[in-house]
Amino acid sequence: MIQRVQSLFLFFAALLNMIIHYYAPIFINSEETIRIIDLQNYFPSLLLYISTILALFAIFQFKNRIRQLMIVYLSRLCIAISFLIFILFKEDENQLYYGSFLLILPYIILFFSAYFIKKDEKLVRSADRIR
Repeated sequence: MIQRVQSLFLFFAALLNMIIHYYAPIFINSEETIRIIDLQNYFPSLLLYISTILALFAIFQFKNRIRQLMIVYLSRLCIAISFLIFILFKEDENQLYYGSFLLILPYIILFFSAYFIKKDEKLVRSADRIR
């Protein structure tokens, strides 16, 4: 069911991940040069790609809501690890820029998606109980 609200949340989280990856500056150094994710940040970049793929894959797992929920959790974990890597392993001359903090938005969107998936699962279980 593509028209469910959690499917829209999952799509927007994937879209926001890609926008952050390609257009949002992550670091700024003392010479005011802005850096987007590059080869030095290969692992966080890979985690953002994985998070995007998982979010898009979760859209089509609507028949198995438990699996869909686990995929959303994995996607959120990838974003959290990527954010932590940016914070913990930044170079001394670089400062974090707004792109690194924008990673919080897809995390929050995935949180709301998980909430609505749980709500659907609870509704289906209550309907099964009535039958």
